[in-house]
Amino acid sequence: MIATVLAAVAPGARPVEADIDGDSFVSEAHGLRASLPRGWRITESSGYPRTLVWLSRSKPRVRIVLTVDPIAADCRSGAAFCNHDPIAAADVLSTHLTGAGFRVVSQQRTRTPELEYEIGRAYLRHAVIVVGDSLVSVILAADSPADRSSMARTFDRMVQSVRPLAITP
Repeated sequence: MIATVLAAVAPGARPVEADIDGDSFVSEAHGLRASLPRGWRITESSGYPRTLVWLSRSKPRVRIVLTVDPIAADCRSGAAFCNHDPIAAADVLSTHLTGAGFRVVSQQRTRTPELEYEIGRAYLRHAVIVVGDSLVSVILAADSPADRSSMARTFDRMVQSVRPLAITP
């Protein structure tokens, strides 16, 4: 189900890399860091487009993925995202998801916008964060609305932990 989301929002992209140290995640290439929840299986290698890290657990069966997309300087270039405004990026994302057959059930238009959507028996929550010239997505996928809701705190903590890397002089 997450693979379907990734294909819908980033067709033709190539994989990227990051470093994981314990419960910290750092991507020097994209200038960002995040805290990873404890007790989850963490995978940093992925063949999916622009995926930085996969997290999974079996009870409840949920997955979280952290992805990054470049924000293009020119909207006419055909790029999916060309605006540093996270709400505008979430609107573009919502349009892409709807076009790919997902049903968007809610969209929060806050400083860190979130969407909840579903397709078949997949229930997803998706936060959009702008870090520098990148759009970072934190996506939670669950097998039921109850499982998605039960992971709300973990998801929120991870979203809040996504930050730009500190610049060292």
